[in-house]
Amino acid sequence: MIKPRIPAVAVLLLLAAGAGFAQNGDLAQALYDLVENGRLDPSLLDRTLQLDIVVTVLQSDERPAWNIKSSKVTIPGRSIAIKLLGENLRVEVVFTPYQRESGVWDLVAQGQVWYSEAPQKTTRYLTTLESIPVSLGEKVLFFPLGFSEQQTFTLQLEIEIFPFRDLLDQYASERNSTKADSTHFN
Repeated sequence: MIKPRIPAVAVLLLLAAGAGFAQNGDLAQALYDLVENGRLDPSLLDRTLQLDIVVTVLQSDERPAWNIKSSKVTIPGRSIAIKLLGENLRVEVVFTPYQRESGVWDLVAQGQVWYSEAPQKTTRYLTTLESIPVSLGEKVLFFPLGFSEQQTFTLQLEIEIFPFRDLLDQYASERNSTKADSTHFN
C-alpha cells in the first residue's frame, strides 16, 4: 500500500503554526505521529531547530521583575521575531540561526528599540546587530538595550537552540517509557 507523503511546504507551515504550542508537546505529538505513520519523511526534520527564549526584565539590583518563556521552531536562515510593547518602550528582536559550511553555528541577533522619556516626550531609536557563534544547547544572553549600572532596569533575552530532531526523539522516548510503564501496571 502506498501512503501519501506530506510535501515539505506543508511541514514548514505546520512548524510555523505549531511554534506557539511546541512547549506542551502538541507539535511533537503531531510530528511524531506523521513520521510513525509514514506520512512525513523524517529527513525533513533533520535541519529543523527549536529556539527556547526567556525574556527577563531585571531591576537595578539584578533581581528579576518580570519574565516570560517562549519556544519557536524554525530552520537555518529563517528568522523568528520577538516584540515587546510597553507604554514608553517598543522592542523588536529578530533571531536568525545559520550554519556555516564548517558546521559551526551563528545566531544573528538584530535588536531595534524605540523609547521615550517622560520630560521631553521625544522618541529615541537604538539598533544593534550581532553575529554570535553558538553551539547547539548553549545559552546565549542578548541585551537589546545594552547593559549599564545607571539603568533603572535591564532587558535580558536568553536564547538556547536545540535540534528539533533531538526533542522529537526525546518525546518519542518518553512516550514509549510511559507506554511501557502503563503496560507494566496492567
